[in-house]
Amino acid sequence: MTRAEYTLTVSCPDKSGLIAEITNCIASCGGNILNLGQHTATDIGVFFCKADFSASLDFDEENFRKKISEKAGFFSMEWTLYHNEKKLNMAVLVSKTNHCLYEILLKHKSGLLYCNIPVIVSNHPDLRYIAEEFSIPYYVIEPSKGKLEYEKDLELILKEYKIDLVCLARYMQIMSPDFTNRWKNKIINIHHGFLPAFKGAKPYHQAWNKGVKIIGATAHFANEDLDQGPIIFQDVVRVRDNQSIQEFVQMGADVERHVIVEGLKRYFDHSIFLHGGRTFVIE
Repeated sequence: MTRAEYTLTVSCPDKSGLIAEITNCIASCGGNILNLGQHTATDIGVFFCKADFSASLDFDEENFRKKISEKAGFFSMEWTLYHNEKKLNMAVLVSKTNHCLYEILLKHKSGLLYCNIPVIVSNHPDLRYIAEEFSIPYYVIEPSKGKLEYEKDLELILKEYKIDLVCLARYMQIMSPDFTNRWKNKIINIHHGFLPAFKGAKPYHQAWNKGVKIIGATAHFANEDLDQGPIIFQDVVRVRDNQSIQEFVQMGADVERHVIVEGLKRYFDHSIFLHGGRTFVIE
């Protein structure tokens, strides 16, 4: 018989018996656990758990929700149940730089990003040709009309395409606090620097001028504080003192490609837990 797949995520104060209670709840409702990831952050006494499980098509979801809610009340759990056959809709926002956009679309086309990408939005027409290559609608919104009107137009597009997540793929516009608050923890940005160092504009120039020996990139949730949102994924590459700023940029582009895709993967896999302004990635 064909089976449906689900992911259950749980976070709560740490307490003895949590794993047994969660796994027993899944098993008692006919679920078969496929993957179980858990971690207790001992510094703050918080338990995180991600359970991927399969169940028959007649799985009684209402009964499962009732049982896990009872556990949640006793253990002060925050929990979410995801249907894994349902793909989220992601909008990609870009400016003029193309490498992250290409990487996202290629990985999506090859099945490595489990989502739909129904629309691309930009503040420039330059990358329309890429959208046409992948048969994706491409909208240009002119920023000169002012941030308020610009973001109103953007919101209309996001609503039209029923967007769940916004990806800023080298999108060189600063979103307003109102926008980032409305889309809290639903905007993932790629920053071409190893945060929290070298935030803002021209991070490779900043890094070169400081004489760093490694450069990196960061996928993070965007919030009202520029380049300071919770970090999802980072990577680095070593550089030499005889390399130029332009060589930093070229080497960094490869890191950016890797980092943005890995950050998005973890989001769509439901592996990201947020607590106290930081992330815990449980795979």
